[in-house]
Order: sequence, then C-alpha cells, then structure tokens
Amino acid sequence: MAGLYVHVPFRAAPRPYDDAYTVVSPTPDASALAAALAREIDRHANSLLEGVPIRSFYVGGGRPSLCRPGALRPLVRALGRVVEPTALDEVTVELHPADASSGYLSHLRRLGVTRLSIEGLSFVGEDLTAVGAPHSADDLARSIRRVRRAGFRQFSVDLVFGGAGQSRAGWKASLHRAVSLGVPHLTLHELDTGDAEKRADQLAFALTFLRAKGYVPYELTHFARPGHRSLHQEHVYAHGSILGLGPGAESFWAPDLPPSPAARRWSNVADLTAYVEGLQADAPPVAHDETLSTSALAREYMLLRLRTQAGLDLNALADRYDLRLRDRKADTLRRLRRRGLIHEDPDRVALTDRGRLLTDAITRRLLRELGPA
Repeated sequence: MAGLYVHVPFRAAPRPYDDAYTVVSPTPDASALAAALAREIDRHANSLLEGVPIRSFYVGGGRPSLCRPGALRPLVRALGRVVEPTALDEVTVELHPADASSGYLSHLRRLGVTRLSIEGLSFVGEDLTAVGAPHSADDLARSIRRVRRAGFRQFSVDLVFGGAGQSRAGWKASLHRAVSLGVPHLTLHELDTGDAEKRADQLAFALTFLRAKGYVPYELTHFARPGHRSLHQEHVYAHGSILGLGPGAESFWAPDLPPSPAARRWSNVADLTAYVEGLQADAPPVAHDETLSTSALAREYMLLRLRTQAGLDLNALADRYDLRLRDRKADTLRRLRRRGLIHEDPDRVALTDRGRLLTDAITRRLLRELGPA
C-alpha cells in the first residue's frame, strides 16, 4: 500500500512559516506544472506503481488553492490512469482561508476531494499579524463555516505555537475557539524561536486541554476526534511508502516489508523551471537519491513511531528491521519507565504525556546509543 503526495509550490507572497520549497506568484499559471506532474506520474506508472494499491492522495504546498479550480485537471486525468478513483480512501487538498469560496469548494467536491487541510495558523488576530498571515481570525471562522456548508465532514485546521509574540493566553484562546467551532482535527506546527520552555508549556496545555475535549493525540502534534484522523498522516508515521510528485517533493519507497535492498528515499529538484523543463525532455527530475540500509530504515521507523500515541512496536522493529531493542537497550528502557517517561509495556515503547514533551531528547538518546546507521 502507498500514498501519493503532490507539491504545488505557489504562494502569493513569502511566508516566514514556510518550511517547503515555494514560488511567489500571486496569480499563478499552473498549466505547465500540471502537465509536468502528469508526465511524472506516467513515468512511474509501469515501474513503481504497477500492482501497488494507492489509498491516499494529498495535494500540499505552498498554497495549492491559489490555483484556478480546473488548473490541475491534467494531473487528475493522469492519476486516473494509475489508480481507480473509487479505490482512494482519502483525497486531501490544503486550503487557504481566503480561497474558500463556495464555488471553489463545490469544484473540489466534484473532483473527488474528500478532506481539506485549512491553513488557519491562529484564531487570534495579534498572532496572525505576528507571522505575517494574509487573513484574519474572522476569515478563518468564515472559511470553516463554508467548508461545512459545502459538505466536507473531514477537515483539519493548522495552528502554530511557540511564536515569539504568542502569549499563553493567546494560545489558549486559539485552542478554545477551534473547539467551540467544532473543528474535528487539529495539526499543531511548532515555530522554533529559541524558547524551548515556552513551546513545551504550550504543547503540554494542548495535550491536556484537547484530550479533555475529546481529541486523541494520535501523533505528537496531530489531534483528532473519533473518526477524523488523517489517513495520509497515519500512513506516513507507519513508515509507509509515499511517492512525492512536483518540485521539491520527497519520496520514500519500500512497499515490501521486511525491507528489500530496493528501499529508497529521494527528492525532486527544488526549482520549478528545472522541474518542468526536465520532464518536458523526458528526464527524471530527481536531485538526490539514496538506497537505505536496514539499519537506516530501523532508525527512521523509531523516529516516526516514537511520535505516535501507539508507540514503537518492538516486535515489528525486530521482525521487519532486525533490531532487537529490548535486548540491546534493556537498561535504558527500564530507566525511562522508572522516570515515568514511557508506559509499562514490555512489547512497546509508547511515551507518556510527560515523555511526549521530551520526544526529541528520548529519541536522540535511543538512537545515539545504537551507534551510527
């Protein structure tokens, strides 16, 4: 099983919170990009995608909703050549609040989009101004109401925390507003401004508050009410194969576990012109490609699973990746349990709420003690 990710890099203006490749274009012409994306899908149709079930399709950016509704139709047609649309369990598009018109949302429904990820950032005006957001808190609330009226039951709102000017009261107010609006899924994005204590305090509040309101923190920064988890994100954190399409997109491909020598990770060139021209010349748009060892895969699996509520399955780690963590790190695991950082489960390493606030430190410790990949 695998998922598809498409990167649409367009932005109306630079944003300090972007951590992916972007192209500033207030009124983008996406036709050349869409044609190149279709060519990239066709390149993989008879190799990677042959016989591999595709269950999720995610369009992100950038700001993909900045494009005209029909701009990506060549991509949709190409996708239909490699996967039966009815076989997709989830089709997600990232949505900017300013783009959430009734007409645009209706068009997404007709295209088969089942889930939206709304770039909300905050429900507090001062916080939106601080990060340079082009929308207001009222714009965000209106977009949520329009999304519901358009018939989307599955949607998420992104919120940022840890910003330099963000107060604890503002963070609480933003979360309270999201809950009062009945947002079924929240994704929290950490802004690294150097104040680790502040970020930990805000995450601790979110864990406690959102759980009390019926949200499950199924991953460290992904919170969902029952029935509203992101299948795409769950697949990513299960170490599932993802084929990334578009400039700057990253791919991980190991559809057969236990991993074979063919397990790979690669990234496309982060340059829109080079990406389009390369595919027009029938050249692969890849900038970096590596084959992953079993040891490297084991470390990746640990990094991903320690962020999840379900945690790291020690039996899967041994069976799939030939790493017997129980034997190699028994003393370390006992110390973590005694300190209340992981749950008492001999077959699983799942972090407690206290441990989740130290996820990076615990992960670094376990990986460092394993030695190099």
